[in-house]
Amino acid sequence: VFYYRTVNGLQPPIKVMTQGRFPVKKWIHLSVQVHHSKISFSINGLEEDGIPFDSRILSDPISDSVENSSIVLGQNTNGLEQFIGRMQDFRLYKITLTNREIMEVFSNEFPNLHHQSECRCPGSHPRIHPDAPRFCIHNGVEESTKDRVLRLNPNAHSIFNLNDKDLETTWISSLLSTPDIDTGIAIILDLLNGPYQVSH
Repeated sequence: VFYYRTVNGLQPPIKVMTQGRFPVKKWIHLSVQVHHSKISFSINGLEEDGIPFDSRILSDPISDSVENSSIVLGQNTNGLEQFIGRMQDFRLYKITLTNREIMEVFSNEFPNLHHQSECRCPGSHPRIHPDAPRFCIHNGVEESTKDRVLRLNPNAHSIFNLNDKDLETTWISSLLSTPDIDTGIAIILDLLNGPYQVSH
């Protein structure tokens, strides 16, 4: 159960059913990811398809400007609904972690991508698009959504585009000087790690 306040006061709680996901006498990693009016819950990292366990829409963005406000864990604001168990290693981040960053916190390994894995999604669009990993999308939306942002520079035409299974991407080599063009060039392709399409 997640209680939160907005500028309009205390809101109805977000209730997430986790039956069977919290076994007795076993540590569980729980992540709550909030960006504006979007909230997602992840249990032990991400699900198999790279999404959180559950995603919801808040009535309004959470308000943190209330004087003398506090964060309460393991019970509601009235001290009821007490959590039975142990909690440790609580962390509060100033920015919204993306899905891959949540997975990194859970497993100590940052999930690798074929194309420029070090480039990360923004907190507003924390999920890697499953079919076009150069894009990032919201959690809890269909993959066909038009609301997506580029993870990579739009002017980047990396060699990784050669076999990224995305027909909309291209690799552009560096420009050749006139003498190099006159003498011709040789292109050698290693086709062991995937199909390539070449045009010249």
